[in-house]
Amino acid sequence: SLEAVDELLASVDANDDEVEEEEAVEFEKRVRNKRQFPDTTTIDPYDPTTYGYVELGTIIGAHGVHGFLKLSSTTDFSEKRLCEPGIRHIKPPNRRSPREVQLAEGRPLRPDSATTGSDANPIYLIRLEHIQDRESALKLRGCVLYSLEDEKVDDLLDEGEYIVSDLIGLNVFLDEQVYGDAKKDLFVGNIRGVVMGSEICAIPGLGQDLLEVLLPKRKELQRGEEMVLIPFFPQIVSRVDLDLRMVFVKPPAGLLDLSYVREEKVKIKGFLPAARY
Repeated sequence: SLEAVDELLASVDANDDEVEEEEAVEFEKRVRNKRQFPDTTTIDPYDPTTYGYVELGTIIGAHGVHGFLKLSSTTDFSEKRLCEPGIRHIKPPNRRSPREVQLAEGRPLRPDSATTGSDANPIYLIRLEHIQDRESALKLRGCVLYSLEDEKVDDLLDEGEYIVSDLIGLNVFLDEQVYGDAKKDLFVGNIRGVVMGSEICAIPGLGQDLLEVLLPKRKELQRGEEMVLIPFFPQIVSRVDLDLRMVFVKPPAGLLDLSYVREEKVKIKGFLPAARY
């Protein structure tokens, strides 16, 4: 009968929808777990921030008897990364790589405003889905919480603000609008790091963020790398183009001459013979 045919077609459509939904979930998992392998020369196997992770904070203890964890926050976006449920990654002290966990909830115990101008980090209370009691929470003391570097927070940035990891690796050039053809070679160097103003001075507003720029290697420089620090404020850094991976600067006279040589650290592996007296 026609009714039987309609019921059969409806059941087939329902099965197709279930199959498509399962395939979509599997595809999402594959995409989520896909990683772009970074440059091996910049990887420290013991530091996940060198291969695609962003450190959020360190678990310093348990809170209460229901599995809450006290976390010392090191992220500038605590409200989003520590309070919004979702996938995070955790690394125990004795493990090399983080593993995936589910953040169930989070809230500030000591907010960012309470630690402004001090060396103390904001403290947050978080709960992971698989942690239900105090004993399990205490076992995670010393673990570090991470999120993926791909999980951008660009919508939380004000104009002129940038994520540190987005700046590292950009090439620095003299601003052609200022120098024009006066200097044929406008290339300055490559950004290798950012020195935060808060690390230089604990008083808010007095420290200035600095771009650590690697200068082109000179023949007379036998060892190490020649670096220069460029203050990161609009009067000197005129433009940042993340799409072209370029930064344009207008340094005052003599700034680029204040370079220094960073010696390469030599790691000695194995045992040394006993000293002779």
